Amino acid sequence: MRQADNAYGGTRAVHKNAIPVEITLTSGKVLGAKVFLPVQGRISDLLNDDRNFIPVECDGECLALAKISIVQVRMPSAQAAQRKGCPYSILGLPEGASIEEIKRAYHELSRANHPDRIRGAGLSQDIVDFANQNMIRINAAYALLTKDAGLHAA
Repeated sequence: MRQADNAYGGTRAVHKNAIPVEITLTSGKVLGAKVFLPVQGRISDLLNDDRNFIPVECDGECLALAKISIVQVRMPSAQAAQRKGCPYSILGLPEGASIEEIKRAYHELSRANHPDRIRGAGLSQDIVDFANQNMIRINAAYALLTKDAGLHAA
């Protein structure tokens, strides 16, 4: 959720869901990014509206990506990402991250990807299933990184 100015000088809450996607550009480069959809929004609606740019987050940086530079947008396979196997990369951390960093990343990803939260936002069952697969990966990565430290997912 972010704050947006309204015509009356105040602010209102804008509810957006960050959806992880892989974007293939006309240059052939593939970006791992998040697109922001309104509650009950669809990626196809975002790509086919009348705006020339879409807002994305890539490597923690917010970008306005020109639609004419996009060849393909797809949701990455949770199973393919699980085969990559590096628990640090699943949690978005550099190798050797501290226990505090691991725990913080785990909680942030859990809040963002929890299937009940996604379902409650009114998104499609495909996205809920994707979120469920992400949670399986996130939980497994967290368990692997914290088993020696004796931490639990709470």
